[in-house]
Amino acid sequence: MTTKRKLNVSGYRGVWGDTLTDKITSDYAKAFARFTKEATNKENPTILIGRDGRESGPAIKEILEKELKNVGVQVIYGDVMPTPTVLFSVRKHHYDGAIIITASHNPIEYNGLKFVNKEALFAIEVEVEKIEKYYEEEELGKVVSKNNEGRIETNIPNFSKEHVDQILAHVNVEAIRAKKYKVVVDMINASACVMDPYLFEQLGVELIPLNNIPNGKFAHRPEPLRENLTEVIKVAKEVKANVGFVHDPDADRLVIIDENGEVISEEYSIVFGIESILSKNPGAPIVINLSTSQMGADVAKKYGSPCYRSKIGEGYVVDMILKEKAIVGGEGNGGIIYPAINTCRDSFTGLSLVLELLAERNKTVSECVATFPKYFIKKDKWPIGGNLDEMYSKLKTHFNDAKFDEQDGLRLDLPDSSWLHLRPSNTEPIIKLFGEAQSQERINALFKETKLTLGVE
Repeated sequence: MTTKRKLNVSGYRGVWGDTLTDKITSDYAKAFARFTKEATNKENPTILIGRDGRESGPAIKEILEKELKNVGVQVIYGDVMPTPTVLFSVRKHHYDGAIIITASHNPIEYNGLKFVNKEALFAIEVEVEKIEKYYEEEELGKVVSKNNEGRIETNIPNFSKEHVDQILAHVNVEAIRAKKYKVVVDMINASACVMDPYLFEQLGVELIPLNNIPNGKFAHRPEPLRENLTEVIKVAKEVKANVGFVHDPDADRLVIIDENGEVISEEYSIVFGIESILSKNPGAPIVINLSTSQMGADVAKKYGSPCYRSKIGEGYVVDMILKEKAIVGGEGNGGIIYPAINTCRDSFTGLSLVLELLAERNKTVSECVATFPKYFIKKDKWPIGGNLDEMYSKLKTHFNDAKFDEQDGLRLDLPDSSWLHLRPSNTEPIIKLFGEAQSQERINALFKETKLTLGVE
């Protein structure tokens, strides 16, 4: 039996039947109900439940419904719903919160819980700590819940259509329709299946769907990495698609495939969105996290827009977007955040902005990529060992000509536009090193220099 993990800003994930059990699910349901009642000052708050399509989802949903109803919560069950659709729906319908049953890109045996607050935002660190405290009290049997029966609402809106309609209101639909694009999309047998057909129909796109039955039986490993995408690459080449898209299971991350059937770095997903939005709104601020490519910052500079960098984690990016009144933001893992549509990473918004840019510029994917600044990004990780503060001190001494950012680990910005970012992972007992430079040789040399300075093999 593996040691139980704690809830963090990315939610709770575990192997169903092992590190995620009936009891863990039940106790988190009661803890979140308590948190929501306190946050809203309501005895009978309304909580939306959605799931990403995994086979264990219905069993987890039954537990959540039962426990929430028993403590007086009005439950709205949206069935298979993309994560961004859940957050959009909480905001649109003024629900008091949501629980998303998802393990994101984790392997098929995993599932998990993500908690959404009454502002339609993912629970931030202080809220996570409170939910975890209430969970621990439930786990130890310290809480006696009042018998205050709630109900399960069966008359629910068409959440997917509402989400699509919001996207259509903020992109150039006519320009996209005029191109009559042929698009291959890998929906990974998960939540994107309930959104993509209607979205592409409205955009006038010829859709070639792959893995489009939301049964949770993933056709390949779900993380949208190049080595997992052989099928969509093959089909994109065979049908001569204009562009291809790949979702992860809860549809908050997007990977793009160009007109030659080649996967481009997921760092480009956000750059396409930034370029499309800032070209119409020059000077508006953007927010990206500390490990996201410099490309976005360079595009912002081109349009006279300030670029703010946040800590790693979607909640931190959104928090800074709202604070700085940014027009767009996101993370380099394929996650575009366009607050006019949604206050979370949203792969459907992302792919619509890609199609808009291609149509308005009359360019192919590779032609657009060629107009962006060229960088080479590198990522590494190793088990935590030694004192992190000492590691940061060594790097600051060694790279003494760099600018330092210490809000999340240590980021070093070097005079030649290269950068390094060393930090502990939010979800694993490892250290992560990210970096970028204008040549592969330069970033390789910087990683070697960094690891020698830290005494890491």
